Amino acid sequence: MEIAIVDNLLKDRAILRNLANKYFEDRKDLYDISPNFTEFESGEAFLEHYTSYKYEIVFLDIYMNKLTGMDVAKKIAALDRNCSIIFFTTSDEHQLEGYDVHAIGYIMKPVKDHISTLYRAMDYATNRLQMDKAGIKVVAECGEVYLYYRNILYIDCIDRTVYIHLADRVFKVLGKYRDYQNKFLPDNRFLECYRNVIVNMDYIDIPLDCDFILKSGEKLPISRRKKTNVMEKYMMYFIKKRG
Repeated sequence: MEIAIVDNLLKDRAILRNLANKYFEDRKDLYDISPNFTEFESGEAFLEHYTSYKYEIVFLDIYMNKLTGMDVAKKIAALDRNCSIIFFTTSDEHQLEGYDVHAIGYIMKPVKDHISTLYRAMDYATNRLQMDKAGIKVVAECGEVYLYYRNILYIDCIDRTVYIHLADRVFKVLGKYRDYQNKFLPDNRFLECYRNVIVNMDYIDIPLDCDFILKSGEKLPISRRKKTNVMEKYMMYFIKKRG
């Protein structure tokens, strides 16, 4: 995992790096992750070396010379929505602005006094990275392929044949629908909204009374019998995702 720490104070960078290393040591039974830290003493120095998708986590101090951490975060958010931004700073006056750049954490200094907040933010970032890498190996007409869950819009079964829908193509795959239920539904981004239909909630654009409208424009039905349960699960996922 590539992690950047951006702060003009060497001491604060060292403290945060040590605490983050301790986090991964404490979580080693849960995550097989080796962190690699890169430190920057200014926002300008960071952006000079920054490219999209280079870092999974960026720690930003808000109060720095010239470019502020918020300025840097806006540039990151415009180029890489998957990067987890975590602020660590001496004031909470910019906390609401953090929502505009989809920051996952806002930690007051000294960080050592807010370990639980740090760990919650890093848990979120690490879980998101694990989800990003998760996928399934299937046998399709073209042979054996590995599909990342993040790229799957929905799964359906028609006449006992299972289809996995991506944005740009559809795979007709071997196996029973029940087997795919057992694979997909434990991942909380997937929801069985109708009989033999499983949707990736990350791709839902508009929930209607009887259907989900996907970002692709496709429409998936919502089971009348399970509607209350389906909508409750969707809203809980939506709220949790939005923080």
